[in-house]
Amino acid sequence: MLDYNKSFIEVQFPVSRISKESYKERKANLGQTLTGLGKWWGRKPLVMVRAALLGTLLPVSDNYNKDREIFLKIMTMDEKGLWLRKYKNISKKELWQLTTEEEKRKYFREGSTSKKPKYPKGMSRDNKKEMKVELQKIAFGRLSYDDKLSYCKRPEEVKLTDDNEWEIINNHLETDASSLQELIQELGKKRFGHIPKVGDCFSGGGSIPFEAARMGAEAFGSDLNPIAALLTWASLNIAGASGQKIEQLKEFQKKVYDEANKQIKEWGIEHNENGHRANSYLYCSEVECPECGYQVPLASSWYIGKGTKTIVLLNDNGKNAFDFKIIQNADKNQINKSKELETISGDKLVCPHCKNKSPISSIRGDKKVNGNIEYGLEKWSKKNVINNEAIFQERLFAIQYIDNNDNKYYRAPNEHDLLNEKKVENLLFERYDELKNIGYIPDDKIVEGYNTDQLIRERGWQYWHHLFNPRQLLINSLLLKKTNILSNNKKEMIIGLLGVNKCCDYNSKLSHWNSSGANEKVEHTFYNQSLNSFFVYGSRSLRMLENSWFFNINNYNIDTSSKVCPMDARNLKYSHDIWITDPPYADAVNYHELSEFFLAWDKQFLKKAFPEWYTDSKRVLAVKGTGQSFNESMIEIYKNLADNMPKNGYQIVMFTHQDVKVWSELTMILWSAGLKVSSAWNISTETESAGLKSGNYVKGTVLLVLQKQTSDDFAFQDEVYDEIQIEVRKMIDSMKGIDYKDIPDFTDADYLLASYAAALKVLTGYGEIDGIDIDYWLSGDRNEESPVEKLIKKARDVANSYLIPEEFEKNHWFELSNAERFFIRGLELEMNNEHTIGAYQELAKGFGVKEYKTMFHNFEANNVRLKTPSEYKMSYLENEFNEKDFNGSLLRHLLVAIFESAKNDSTNSGRTYLKGVFNQSQDYWYKKPLMREILTFISKIEMVDHMEHWHEEAKYAKLLREALKNEGV
Repeated sequence: MLDYNKSFIEVQFPVSRISKESYKERKANLGQTLTGLGKWWGRKPLVMVRAALLGTLLPVSDNYNKDREIFLKIMTMDEKGLWLRKYKNISKKELWQLTTEEEKRKYFREGSTSKKPKYPKGMSRDNKKEMKVELQKIAFGRLSYDDKLSYCKRPEEVKLTDDNEWEIINNHLETDASSLQELIQELGKKRFGHIPKVGDCFSGGGSIPFEAARMGAEAFGSDLNPIAALLTWASLNIAGASGQKIEQLKEFQKKVYDEANKQIKEWGIEHNENGHRANSYLYCSEVECPECGYQVPLASSWYIGKGTKTIVLLNDNGKNAFDFKIIQNADKNQINKSKELETISGDKLVCPHCKNKSPISSIRGDKKVNGNIEYGLEKWSKKNVINNEAIFQERLFAIQYIDNNDNKYYRAPNEHDLLNEKKVENLLFERYDELKNIGYIPDDKIVEGYNTDQLIRERGWQYWHHLFNPRQLLINSLLLKKTNILSNNKKEMIIGLLGVNKCCDYNSKLSHWNSSGANEKVEHTFYNQSLNSFFVYGSRSLRMLENSWFFNINNYNIDTSSKVCPMDARNLKYSHDIWITDPPYADAVNYHELSEFFLAWDKQFLKKAFPEWYTDSKRVLAVKGTGQSFNESMIEIYKNLADNMPKNGYQIVMFTHQDVKVWSELTMILWSAGLKVSSAWNISTETESAGLKSGNYVKGTVLLVLQKQTSDDFAFQDEVYDEIQIEVRKMIDSMKGIDYKDIPDFTDADYLLASYAAALKVLTGYGEIDGIDIDYWLSGDRNEESPVEKLIKKARDVANSYLIPEEFEKNHWFELSNAERFFIRGLELEMNNEHTIGAYQELAKGFGVKEYKTMFHNFEANNVRLKTPSEYKMSYLENEFNEKDFNGSLLRHLLVAIFESAKNDSTNSGRTYLKGVFNQSQDYWYKKPLMREILTFISKIEMVDHMEHWHEEAKYAKLLREALKNEGV
């Protein structure tokens, strides 16, 4: 019997597989579906959106395992789905490793070895092909889920068309679908009476509306920011266009580029006297040394090409300045010489002439007045394109050319190059007013803010055109002008704007030069979430901008209706069955400020394409940060969304914070908005790429599932706590009951998260709880713990108490310290192939363990693992037993005993060590049952394939356990 009063995602969610699929999508880089359209921050993986929406629409039956099987089948995450997605062959050598001896005799030629496996001779082509497929299938079935994914396309890249699979799906769901789109529409009609309507009022880069529409739902996307609305519109109407339409748009892109290229060639501003075309131009800031008056070019490194061993040397020209000398394929002495000529060290200018060091802040003229810093740079005026009065001048010091054989080379600018620079300036100034008045060049003032203040403070730039040099302004505006003149419809205008935005990202004074061996190119402005000025930056020629202009479009034809607009979420009047949102909760990204970089270029032409849209960032209305005004805005927005959904509607709120305080605040916000929590799931989206962040720079995404809160019930806190205990245990039992043993979906972090969700579910199920004044707790920053926070922490403690490894008796488990239990449960995570930072951090929070880094051999994203006994050796060890400190704990001494046993190939060494620690006291005999349980647990690791680094010591743990067991009393 199917129950449409509940949804699959309320009861279960295969978080492990969805996390792995999300990670795979993240690692696709340019292969990701929407990222090619333009820069936006914090896009969520499409596969996660797909899973969330499908999970919300699917009903629940009395057979949870069957429900899960059907979910995975639709998502192509079951065995047949993975085989459908497999597009790469497993190599012959790997096939050999994955087959049994009997299979080797069947599928390989006699005399084959692991180094040279060979297929049998004398088979027909068809038989050989059939045999290879059979062998691939056998081997593929033996791979772990992670390993299988390396041979598979993403779920979005395949279509499930197998009639037998659809028959199984339809029989269970009582539907008659033969595609994902048909199924979604049928499920919507069964649940809501019509095709499901899915909305997102923080649409950002458009992931949620795009995926909802692609799945067959009617999609709505809005965002306060018009650049976000532009990207959302593009995701639905360009990435969602047919192949034929994309070809037409590519023709338009080519037409614009060819026209611009023709003009650049006519101007002759990118070719040198040999007819070679420039690829990149390198500029540096130049200041007057306050000690000797020399004009000093600024660079923290003059090593501009590590692959080509290209360096810059400074030669005193006798005119109180320096000339540049470029050397390619430099030798070691020349490279060292260039290092000696570096003119920036930390935050100081180092003058190559007088050798004095001067703080950059003093050159700017910064000073302290009454304890506050007053920044001394004079601000550029609106009319400045070049500011000859500025303290920081700019100077071209190198050009990367491409010769007629496509070989790249560098040279310092000669007279011809400098004449080209002058020609660029003249061309720009001749037409500057016209370009500015039509909107081809931005002239908006930079509004002060957290990120934008940096530009004003460090360079004195206060208008957006100040962020571009004359060459960049001329090329970027040329592309925009040609787009406007040649476009005949909205899609052509938008694809042109997206191309201009990408070119601006890669062609501004904030575009740093990447000197690494594999690159040596101009990088993009938004390599992180800031607006950073550089002493050395790069400028791309039109040829080098080709990849930015002809950006990657991965299209999927969408034929359901959708609507997009810029709008304040507080004013939405559109009703939807399901709202999926990723709000800027405690977000570090100032979207409104960063997006103004693009908006300055786009605004006139956005207005032309969308006359009904506003074209400013609505910075004043932006929901940002934390605190009282933020909380009030969030309540207003989510109350509005709750009002604009049916009684049986759902909301899914995504956020990336797992701190209990943040959870408690979000709980109170959503509760105040008239919503109740049904469940919560944590999807890990970690990647190894750290960018400029350090420490725990990666987080999972929590999916919080919500419905309308209709209860007026009142409860006391002690009653609520009793209910929370019951709900936590019930939820954990339910999750354990449906978990796969071979591919566990739930880790300790998921069980702890479930305890949070259980607390929220109970709390938000009441209209009022005695002693919880939501208005008070959300009205300002409080240093004390709120009652909600206390209840969530209690729920976490209940979960920790309830999760006991099967090797331990309950009373023995609680004899261990929190740190010991953390280590043991951490090993459980490893056994389940969990290596993400977030999982271990959440576990540590659950046990209240703050000092744990020394327990780990590796603490990098997706490579986290604990130390083995031989990696620990005797480090961080207290000689005597001390149950209050992990380094003196029973577990820590047992790890040493295992190490000693393995090192000396004798359990006598281990037992002798333990007796020495306990000094033959009664404690030794009293603790032996617990020691045996710990050793039994560790010995299990010998059978865990992916924990080879533990196998030898796990074997000795088993031997030591037997020795302790057989030891006389």
